Amino acid sequence: MDLQERVRLKKAERAELYSLEPPFPYSNFLLELSNACNHECIFCAHQKMKRKVGKMKPEMAESALRQAYELGTREVGFYATGEPFLVPELPDYIRLAKEIGYEYTYLTSNGSLATPERIRAVIDAGLDSIKFSINAPERELYKFIHGHDHFDTVVEHLKYLNEYRKESGKQYKIFVTGILTRFTENMRDMYFEKFGDLTDEIVFKNVYNQGGYMPEIEYLLKCTTDNETYRRCNLPFDALCVTCEGYLSVENADYENMLIVADLNKVSLKEGWYGEKMKEVRRMFMDDSLCGTICDGCVHHQLRPAAPLMPELATANEDQFLDKKVRMRIKAAGFPYQKLVYVPMAADIIHPGHINIIREASKLGRVMVGLFSDDAIRSYKPEPYMSYDQRKIVVEHLKGVDEVVEQSTKDYSDNLRRYMPDIMVHGTDWRSGPLSEVREKAIKLMSEWGGEIVEPEYTPNVSSSELKKKAKNES
Repeated sequence: MDLQERVRLKKAERAELYSLEPPFPYSNFLLELSNACNHECIFCAHQKMKRKVGKMKPEMAESALRQAYELGTREVGFYATGEPFLVPELPDYIRLAKEIGYEYTYLTSNGSLATPERIRAVIDAGLDSIKFSINAPERELYKFIHGHDHFDTVVEHLKYLNEYRKESGKQYKIFVTGILTRFTENMRDMYFEKFGDLTDEIVFKNVYNQGGYMPEIEYLLKCTTDNETYRRCNLPFDALCVTCEGYLSVENADYENMLIVADLNKVSLKEGWYGEKMKEVRRMFMDDSLCGTICDGCVHHQLRPAAPLMPELATANEDQFLDKKVRMRIKAAGFPYQKLVYVPMAADIIHPGHINIIREASKLGRVMVGLFSDDAIRSYKPEPYMSYDQRKIVVEHLKGVDEVVEQSTKDYSDNLRRYMPDIMVHGTDWRSGPLSEVREKAIKLMSEWGGEIVEPEYTPNVSSSELKKKAKNES
């Protein structure tokens, strides 16, 4: 089976798999020897990861390898969220897998640390294939996407892979994959020109919401020709991933352990694979009822709240869905992008002024409404008619609103620092009155990262406060 077919099967319709107790995977077994990585790819959630960096204990690695083999697995890959060449013991694990009887061992690397010495070590240990993830076919764009200027080094290491194959006579496979973004989607021919003679196969994959952790890919990085709205996923039915802590995860891009279904330090691999938690996940996939899980964002291309399957094993990350790192990298590189527009409002009574502000904001970029909490409203206005949760439902369904976040004080500073919007939109009414000092503070703060404030003319003869007074007088 070639690499392209392996990639296709991960999201192809495979009715024979879809049951609560599918056959134990023959392939698609990944060991996350470490979750450390030396690159910061722009589409990768590793750049936002708060999970503790570590590596797998040797006894866990051996136990997982032996258990999986006994259950019928015959292929294993030594990577997941991290860079495998950061693990000194990598050749030892490959050698152990071959001694156990694994027919096919493989790994994916960014290639920057795959020195000739390390290449010889893993190949001599029995590695059957190695794949370099090269996400731009030329140096400057590579530096932008990978976050490091290692392009020439990676090319030299790829050349050595070919040289050593000739020298050693070993028939390992050499692959290159390119994760295509809107910056590289038209560069396929350049890949073949640069790497065609250095690899057995080049496979392209469109960038997507990586494991549900990167919703900003949808509007900042997604290929312009990618119209996918539903992404089928076969991982709960046909893949094993053991994290460096020794947990069984639903998938291999689980940066904060939100998709853990079993702790293999306490239960066997068989118990984890056929356990109730994994069955619960499979049932959700079969019924397409993923709401509340991080998988929902990946499968349905949405930004929705998500909770871990086993909170006690997950790492809390309040910054998980923030897009500022990706956005600011694109901005620094001088590329066009969809700007983030922050619109603060109380929205206790929706009136034409709100609609006008949102309409003007949506012309400038992606609209994030900073919705005042109940306490924030009370700090300078009368008691709100509706609770925060009620107002949030209303605002979320207004045309032009992309996201709603809580604004906990009348001072915008905390939210502006947290989200670092490119633009803040506010009506001219805050130039005087209780928010005038807040305005000056916001202008100064936005200037720190090159943001700007846009002030559409305040809609005359309409005010929620006045509407409340009128309603109170007429009651």
